[in-house]
Amino acid sequence: MDSPPAQITTSTRVFRLGSKEVELTHLDRVYYPGPGYTKADVLNYYLAVAPHLLPHIRRRPLTLERWPEGVEDGSFFQKDASSYFPPWIRTFPVERKDHQKVIHYPLVEDEADLLYLVNLGTLTFHSQMARIDDPEHPDLMVLDIDPPELEAQGEGRRAAQDAPGPTLLQRAAEVAFLLREQLKQAGYDPVVKTSGKRGVHLAFRLDRQLDYDAARAQLRGLFEQLAKKHPRLLTTEIRKEKRKGRVYLDALRMSQGATIVPPYVARATPEATVSTPISWEELAFLKDARAFTIKTVPDRLIKTGDLWEALT
Repeated sequence: MDSPPAQITTSTRVFRLGSKEVELTHLDRVYYPGPGYTKADVLNYYLAVAPHLLPHIRRRPLTLERWPEGVEDGSFFQKDASSYFPPWIRTFPVERKDHQKVIHYPLVEDEADLLYLVNLGTLTFHSQMARIDDPEHPDLMVLDIDPPELEAQGEGRRAAQDAPGPTLLQRAAEVAFLLREQLKQAGYDPVVKTSGKRGVHLAFRLDRQLDYDAARAQLRGLFEQLAKKHPRLLTTEIRKEKRKGRVYLDALRMSQGATIVPPYVARATPEATVSTPISWEELAFLKDARAFTIKTVPDRLIKTGDLWEALT
């Protein structure tokens, strides 16, 4: 089997892996104007982290978040594989709830699959919490802690990251530590990562004994207990106008077909940030996650390894 190239340059035209060939296009297109990162930079990033990313997304139906012209020029989400996808991109058929259509979710099994979809403009992959061998039973529970924007006194909103006082990520971290304590009491040992934006994600393994409805009910019960203990900080209120600046704990995300952001995927942010596993010790001192980018995460992985490896 051919080894993948160490580096993609603007003159690279074809990526080969075994019998698969991926044609690469528009490699000098600027995807992240701020730091000047190109499509080639994004492809090289995914090639570098593939050994760590692939175990997290294999055999999981994927939704593609595509930014074909870069992060400043619009995006769209794609669930259904296009007819022009090569036959070696496997798909997983799921009938829609209205029974009007079957969605053929793309799957990623190796570097060639990954780079083909990135070459189409996919910046962020979104994966489901169940694998295709048992799609009714999630093997992973991921909690998304996304704090609301802070309201400024007198003049609209204050800057999300640079305002005095706790940053948005620090507010999310406060909730993460509360959830961790509650989960450990219930017998779980959660790991944590940055969302790649302003929040954090907690995750822990499920034994696939619960279907989505049962897992969601369990999660809702945990959230309600926590919100009662910390009513000024947390809420399970669905209506935004009732939340009053509190962090919303959303159990509805544990639903069949819902997706999460896997570790090591790039995000469409000005800094080219990455959803990055971190230790709980790091989270305690982290103010924001802008340092975790497509340029810094590969070197970080050499030092830390995959901190979410237990979930693969």
